[in-house]
Amino acid sequence: MGKQLNYWMDYDSFVILAKKALELGFVIYRKADENGKLVFGTNIDVVTKDENDYFFYLPDAGEIVISVYNGREIVSRVGKGSNVIIEAGYSYVNEKHKVKQITRNRIYCTTGYYDNEGVFVERPEVLTKAYNSLARYTKKLAPYTELHDLRISLREDNYGQTFEYIHKEYLTAWCLQKREEGYKLQG
Repeated sequence: MGKQLNYWMDYDSFVILAKKALELGFVIYRKADENGKLVFGTNIDVVTKDENDYFFYLPDAGEIVISVYNGREIVSRVGKGSNVIIEAGYSYVNEKHKVKQITRNRIYCTTGYYDNEGVFVERPEVLTKAYNSLARYTKKLAPYTELHDLRISLREDNYGQTFEYIHKEYLTAWCLQKREEGYKLQG
């Protein structure tokens, strides 16, 4: 369990969100480079179009935990390491697939973890406040948008009939435009 906000967000909007994270005191991490070393920084240059998943590390929440897996450094997302990071990213656009797709991404932080003695250690309040600030900002960048889709019923009483499915999603203007151009929102 944790706090999570799912969204469809383009790269340019994510850069704005990452800048907000930097203003709040986060260090941004992304996957390891070709030498197996994590890439991180306190300026926006660390966010690139080559990688769409990031970790926002808040030093005020505690010490980050770096593990090594198959010779590559990774940010630990379990135990003590989970309480000092927020996972975030932007949507991947797949234009090579038969049906052009935009993948959903999220901003997420854990509720806490159980230590070696089985005691639950809650997420630090400073991380909760920072997450809430980023989540509010995310909702400005990707407003809650009503979408209308056509679906085919699988219910017994109206099997095979087409019906309108109305739902709301957090979606940037760019992703909404792509959807209107025929891209499928992939959850």
